[in-house]
Amino acid sequence: MPEDSAIETVLDVVNQIMTAAGCASLITIDESGLPSSRPVRTFPSDDEFTKITIPSDVNSRKTRHVLNNPNVVLSYVDAPSRGYVTMIGKAALIDRAEDKRAAWVEPFAAFWPDGPESDNYLLIVVTPERVEARSYTQGIAESPTRWTPATLERIHNAGWRQTG
Repeated sequence: MPEDSAIETVLDVVNQIMTAAGCASLITIDESGLPSSRPVRTFPSDDEFTKITIPSDVNSRKTRHVLNNPNVVLSYVDAPSRGYVTMIGKAALIDRAEDKRAAWVEPFAAFWPDGPESDNYLLIVVTPERVEARSYTQGIAESPTRWTPATLERIHNAGWRQTG
C-alpha cells in the first residue's frame, strides 16, 4: 500500500534523525503555565515509537512538571541532515521496579549510585500522539518553500496515519 510505504519511510527517517541527534529537548509546562525545555537522553521502545523512555529523578523539575501536566513535546535536531523531529504526546511517571531495571544502563550510576533500585530513580514514558519530521537530505518534506513537515498521527492502538 502506498500510504503504508510512506509511513514506513517517515518512521525510518524519524529513527535516523533521533539517532543522529543523540538527545532531545523535552518541553514540559511549568507551574505558571510556561514552557520549560531541557536536553534529555531518550530510549525508543520500538521502530513504531509506541513509547519513548526518559530516565529522571523523583526530585527533578521535569518530573514535577509531568506530574502536574502530562502534555509534553520532544524535539530532535540533526543539523548535518538539516532534519528535525517533533513528537507531541502524553507522559507518565513509571516507578515499577521491573521497568526501572529493564531501562537501566550503567552510565546512570553516575546519577543514581544505588542502581535501578534507587528510590530517586524513575522513568518518564512518553506516548507520542503526533510526529512531525523534515529532512532536506533524506527527502522528507524537503521543499524549502513548503513549510509543512511530514506529519503522522497515532491511530488508537493501530499504528500511524499520515496527515501531512
